Amino acid sequence: MKIEILGTGCYNCVRLETLIDEIAGELGAARFEVTRVSNEKRILEYIPLEEIPGLLIDGVLASAGEIPARETLVEWLSGVSIPGTAMT
Repeated sequence: MKIEILGTGCYNCVRLETLIDEIAGELGAARFEVTRVSNEKRILEYIPLEEIPGLLIDGVLASAGEIPARETLVEWLSGVSIPGTAMT
């Protein structure tokens, strides 16, 4: 699973990256390719800079402008739910 954190290094961007790294470690880090995208032109392909941090999961924008709840991130990264869809 490819995970990209869209951010320029602000506090919330680093918090999100740290949280993702922790969860990936718990779920088996070898399953994940985690990178930070700090190139502003690349970030702008997905979100305005005012909405960082952003989170891409396998190329799909999962969140922007916030740090999702840990439980939500665990569900997304474990495949229990898909970003942007409601659980039924």
